[in-house]
Amino acid sequence: MSYLGEIGEFGFIERIKATFSTSSPLLLQGIGDDCAVFKGREGWHTLVTCDAQVEDVHFKTGLFPPFLLGRRILAVNVSDIAAMGGLPRFALLSFALRPELEEKWLSEVLRGIKEEAERFGVEVIGGNLSSIASSLVFDVTLIGEVESKYPLLLRKNARVGDRVLITGYPGEAACGLQIILEGSQEEIVRFERLCRRCFAPSPRLEEGRVIAESGYPCALIDVSDGLLQDLSHLLDASQVGVVIHLEDLPLSGEVQEFAREKGIDPFLPILSGGEDFELLFTAPPWLAEELQREIQRRTGTPVWVIGEVVEERGLRLYREGKEVSIDRRGWNHFGRGRA
Repeated sequence: MSYLGEIGEFGFIERIKATFSTSSPLLLQGIGDDCAVFKGREGWHTLVTCDAQVEDVHFKTGLFPPFLLGRRILAVNVSDIAAMGGLPRFALLSFALRPELEEKWLSEVLRGIKEEAERFGVEVIGGNLSSIASSLVFDVTLIGEVESKYPLLLRKNARVGDRVLITGYPGEAACGLQIILEGSQEEIVRFERLCRRCFAPSPRLEEGRVIAESGYPCALIDVSDGLLQDLSHLLDASQVGVVIHLEDLPLSGEVQEFAREKGIDPFLPILSGGEDFELLFTAPPWLAEELQREIQRRTGTPVWVIGEVVEERGLRLYREGKEVSIDRRGWNHFGRGRA
């Protein structure tokens, strides 16, 4: 097995972190969270993130409509800003393109990026172009801000006794991707909402703002690699454990119908599927209830309490009162996709 195949994406992130030390007094959060954070203009912290969408890894040109791909290219970065409770401001676009791409296809990609940028108040201010003979690469660096009067919503903020909450309906994008790759045209039409959740995720920016405005240092992460994997990142950063009861997980009607037709456990896409870009966070019991109500009121997005933070390290799952073991794999670059 290759070096990267052996240590995986997250092992190499740790290698990078160990290689590059930081000493700037301006830096508030470096490697290890959804965004880097440093002191910005008066009253604000600056947030910086970058994310690449690579052909045949994150999308297939023959399956993804170019307009929706454009939206997705920016949306996955906006989701990182949402996971810090911030506001996106400026974007740099770095594209590696095959010279034979058609103008119409490229125009639709740009139109999708533009619509997503206008939706979230992002201005595109520069970037880089390069030719490539193989897979397309769409890389975005996104700069945002969050008010310095609010505590940073870092992964390391979880405390024993906190409730674990999640927005929306995780698992829908994973089901949508399976339908796109393997389903019939009839299934694609019938499960159109699940497919759209995969094609064009909707960052929970306003939901993140509600959490920030609570003024409490909640732990927060967006679900891009799978609920259990991303929750594990949060637990590792906070050095705590969690107990989850599967009956508390939100099951949308479409996921239930899809799972029933495919003969799979409906909890599997929720736990190990990724790309939903929902917000997963912790809060003390009194605040958890308040945030549930306020996020629902301001955004219409449901919020669910799915577990509790405990002192004993590790992630324990219960089903009907009995501890169970479920495939915990999530997305892991270099680790054959799932790890």
